[in-house]
Amino acid sequence: MGILIIYKLIEKYKFINMSVSENTRTTANNYIDTPEIELSALFNAIEDVIIVISSEGGYLKIAPSSAPSLYKPPLELIGKTTHEVFPKEIADYFVSCIQQALKSKKAVKIEYSLPINDKEVWFEANIAPMNEDTVVWVARDISSRKLLENQLREQKEDLEEILQKLQETQAQMLQSEKMSSLGQLVAGIAHEINNPVSFIHGNLYYVEQHSKDLLEIVNVCEKPNIDQDEINELLDEIDLEFIKEDLPKIIKSMKMGTQRIRDIVLSLRNFSRMDEAEFKYVDIHSGIDSTMMIVQHNLKETDKKSAIDIVKNYGELPLVECYAGQLNQVFMNILVNGIYAINEKINKNKFKDIQTNPHQINIQTSVIDNSWVEITIADNGIGMTDEVQKQIFNPFFTTKPVGSGTGMGMSISYQIIVEKHGGKLRCFSTPNLGTKFVIQIPISQSQHPGNAI
Repeated sequence: MGILIIYKLIEKYKFINMSVSENTRTTANNYIDTPEIELSALFNAIEDVIIVISSEGGYLKIAPSSAPSLYKPPLELIGKTTHEVFPKEIADYFVSCIQQALKSKKAVKIEYSLPINDKEVWFEANIAPMNEDTVVWVARDISSRKLLENQLREQKEDLEEILQKLQETQAQMLQSEKMSSLGQLVAGIAHEINNPVSFIHGNLYYVEQHSKDLLEIVNVCEKPNIDQDEINELLDEIDLEFIKEDLPKIIKSMKMGTQRIRDIVLSLRNFSRMDEAEFKYVDIHSGIDSTMMIVQHNLKETDKKSAIDIVKNYGELPLVECYAGQLNQVFMNILVNGIYAINEKINKNKFKDIQTNPHQINIQTSVIDNSWVEITIADNGIGMTDEVQKQIFNPFFTTKPVGSGTGMGMSISYQIIVEKHGGKLRCFSTPNLGTKFVIQIPISQSQHPGNAI
């Protein structure tokens, strides 16, 4: 309404002669016959600052309603120029805007602030040419908007700072999770390699002794004049028959130990897949088996807990296109959580249900709809409540004691399955009965992954 009335006043008092839209002119014309007193009242009701200024910045006319927002009272402005009212820098800027509007014959929109009544007041102004050397200056107080913008900007900066800190914290947590996984990996490998290495190391003593005895016999036999009595005496002392029987057994067992170490190293390579940074077609079962080897030491019986059985029900799976190393990380996270849940149940029930309900982790694989594979890993551990189950994939959430978990394992697993492979990871759990994780990923990443069944 303010601009409409300004157009009316401009037409009524012949302030300008410029083209406006037909609708605006028609609407404005409806006010032409309005009594002057009413028109003046409407004019004075406009809260905007309305000033008619010459090309040199001279104040020609000022709307009475503009007074509260003016830099100085109207009587102190009329007949003066902007350079007589404002500091030179501000006055030069205002005159340049006036000249720009007159030169372009188009309205110029600017924002500026002025110190009024000991506070900074912001204005948004439209400077429109009235004729060749006069403009109408319509300014609106936007201090409230500026204050809100400043508050929003400060909030944005605060949020950006918080986001940066969260990202740094997440990076630290991710590194902690990697170190935690690395710790589990090292512990598993160290435990699995320790047995065959210790066996080989222990048998090396007997191999060394047998070798010395055999070399003594060889040395005696290599003498120029062989003394048969000396040989017989040495044979009785050495017990050659025992060596002939024992040495092949030792060598065979050591060979088995070295083969075990070789298999462990191969499984470790299959688990990590550090040399495979791209999608590749891999055997999912091989990845699961390699992961099982990593956590094998946690499954064995100790004086504090019973053994945990692994029940595998593998279907016939094709090779699956995936990030093998990342997928193995998911398997390990779920298996470690399953082992932890079972151990918690053991501590709670104190072995009382082991005979009737042996502790197990069941692993099942199958093909779905010819284009998806499903891997189910279920334990019969302590289970989870609905509240815990809803948060299981949230970053930093953990039910483990402080220092025992980073809270990132399942969150990272969810990202790997859902974001990296276009699949689904779901959790089903019942308190004191167990937990089941269902992984579904497309067989081929080249096809656009749809929704799993």
